[in-house]
Amino acid sequence: MNWQTELNNSFSWLMSALVFLLVGLSIALSFLRKTKFGKQFWRVAQPAWTVSHKGKTLGLIILILLFVLLEVRISVLNTYFYNGLYKSLQDKAVDAFWFFAGINALLVLVKITHSIVNYLITQAFEIKWLEKLNAEMLNRWLDHKNYYLLRYQKELPDNIDQRIEQDASAFISGTVSAVKGVLNAIVATIEFTIILWGLSGVLMLFGLEISKGVVFFIYIFILVATALSVWIGRPLIRLNFNKEKLQGDYRYSLIRVRENAESIAFYSGEEKERRHLHERFNFIIQNRWEIVRRMLGLDGFNTGVTQTAMILPLMLQAPRFFAGQATLGDMHQTVQSFNRLMRALSFFRLFYEEFTLYQARLNRLYGFFTTLDHLDSLPSQPTYPCTKGFYLRDFGIKDASGQILLSNINIELQAGDALLIQGASGAGKTTLLKALAGIYPFETFGVAEQACLDKPLFLPQRPYMPEGTLREAICYPNLKVTDFEIRQAMEVCSLDKYTNALDVDMDWQATLSPGELQRVAFVRIVLAKPQLIFLDETTSALDEPTEAMLYLTIKHWLPKSIIISVGHRCTLQQFHNKQITLGKPRFECAYS
Repeated sequence: MNWQTELNNSFSWLMSALVFLLVGLSIALSFLRKTKFGKQFWRVAQPAWTVSHKGKTLGLIILILLFVLLEVRISVLNTYFYNGLYKSLQDKAVDAFWFFAGINALLVLVKITHSIVNYLITQAFEIKWLEKLNAEMLNRWLDHKNYYLLRYQKELPDNIDQRIEQDASAFISGTVSAVKGVLNAIVATIEFTIILWGLSGVLMLFGLEISKGVVFFIYIFILVATALSVWIGRPLIRLNFNKEKLQGDYRYSLIRVRENAESIAFYSGEEKERRHLHERFNFIIQNRWEIVRRMLGLDGFNTGVTQTAMILPLMLQAPRFFAGQATLGDMHQTVQSFNRLMRALSFFRLFYEEFTLYQARLNRLYGFFTTLDHLDSLPSQPTYPCTKGFYLRDFGIKDASGQILLSNINIELQAGDALLIQGASGAGKTTLLKALAGIYPFETFGVAEQACLDKPLFLPQRPYMPEGTLREAICYPNLKVTDFEIRQAMEVCSLDKYTNALDVDMDWQATLSPGELQRVAFVRIVLAKPQLIFLDETTSALDEPTEAMLYLTIKHWLPKSIIISVGHRCTLQQFHNKQITLGKPRFECAYS
C-alpha cells in the first residue's frame, strides 16, 4: 500500500478497529473476571460502574479507546509519509520532498491536538473515577462505625489513610495507563507487523534463506527479552509491596511522636523514640537495597536490549538495500516500524516494574474492601427494646473469642437517675459502658432495655476536637445552637476565657489542656441536652472542685437526664444515686 491509500482508509479503519477492540475487550474482561487478579480488580473498580453513571462512564471509555487507536493510526501514516520524504531525497525529487515535508508538518499539528485532547479526556475520566472511588471508600470506612470496629480486627489493614488517599489515586492512574498501554501495544503490534511484513524480503541466516525472516527474527528477539525481563524482575512485586507498607509504618510512627509530643517530653523519651524511628527507617533502607540489587540486573538488561534494537533493523535490511531491493525510504520506514513494534512488544517488559507497584496497590485496596466486607457480614448489634427506663437483667459481655468477661449485671434506671460504675483497672468498666452505649463490637447476652429517648451522648476520657474553629469543634458533629447559647454554656463550664475565640481556626485538640478538653465535653452536654449521657472518665483531668461544679451543672440544667458514669474517684459517688462495682474493689471509699 502507499500513503494515499492508507490516508483514505483511515476513517473506516478507525471505526472497524474500534468495534473489534470493544468486542475483544469485552471477551477479555469476561475471562479476566474469573482469575484472582480479575476478581480483585473488579472488587475495587466496581463502585465506579453504577447504573446512574454507566452511560457517561462508557462514553468516556469509548473516547479514550478511540484516541488510543488514533495515536496508532497517526504513527502508521507517519511512517508512510517519511518513506516518501526519504525516497524523494534519494530520487532528488524537489517537489515531492517539499510536498511530504508539508504533510509531515501538518501531521505534527495533528499530533499536538491529539495529545492535548487525549490528556484532557484521560484526566477527566481519572478525576471522575477518583471521586467515586474515594466516596465509596470513605462511606464504607465510616458506615456502621467500621472505622472504630477495624481496631478490633486481628489482621488490621495498615495505614488506612494511605489507602484512601495515595493508593486509590495511584491505582486509577495506573489502571488507565496500563489499559491504554496494553491496547496500544496490541494494535500497534498488528499494524506494524503488517508494515514490516510488506517491507521484508528473504533473510539469509547461517546459510538458510528465510522468507520474511526479519519479522520472525524481531519477534523472537523481543519475546525472549521480555521473558527474561519478567524472570529477573519477578521478586519486585513482593519488594514493592513491602516498600509501601514500611513507608506507611514509618510515617505513622512519626505522626505518633507529634501527637504525643507532650508525654514524650515529660518522660524524656527522645532516645527511645529515636531508636524506634531509626529501626523503622532501617527496614525501609534494607528493603530499598533489595530493590536496588534487583533493579541493577533489570535496568542493565533493559538498557542492553534497547541499545541493540537501535542498530538491528538496519543490519537486517542492509543486504536488500545494497542489492537495490529496498529504497532509502523503505530503510527509514523499516527503522520506524521496527522501533514502534519493539516499543509495542516491549511494553510488558518495560512496564513490569510499574506493574509490580500496581499489583501491590491493588492487593492493599482489595484487602481494605474485603476487611470491610467481613465487618459488614458480622451480626449487627441488637437494638435495645424501647421502654420507659434503662434496664439490665442478667446482662453479660463476651470477648472476641467468646469468653465471658462480665455477667449477672442488673441495673434499673429511671429519668433523673445517675449510675456510677467503679472497679479496679482492667475490670471492664469502659467495656460495659461501650456495651450500654451500643458500640461494643462483640457478643452480649441477657436482657437489656433502653429508655425511649433521643440519641444518647457518649463522652470519652479525651474528647475529640475536629479541625476548624472552636465553634465548629464545640458543635461537633451537628449541634444547631445560637451564639448566645454557646457563650452561656462556656461560662457555666468555666471556659469563658475562650468566648472571644469561637471563630478562630486552629488545632484546638493540641491547644487546649486535657482539663479544658474535658470541660468542652460538658459544654456539649449543656448544649445538646441529651436525655441519656455516658461519661467515661470524663473528669479525670479535672480538680475535684471543678468536677463537682460540672456535675452539679448537669444536674441543674438537665434534671431529667439519665447519667451513667465510669470513674475511679470516690468523690463521684455523691453525684450518683446508684452504683455498681465490677470485680473485687481494692479499697473502700471513706464515705458513700
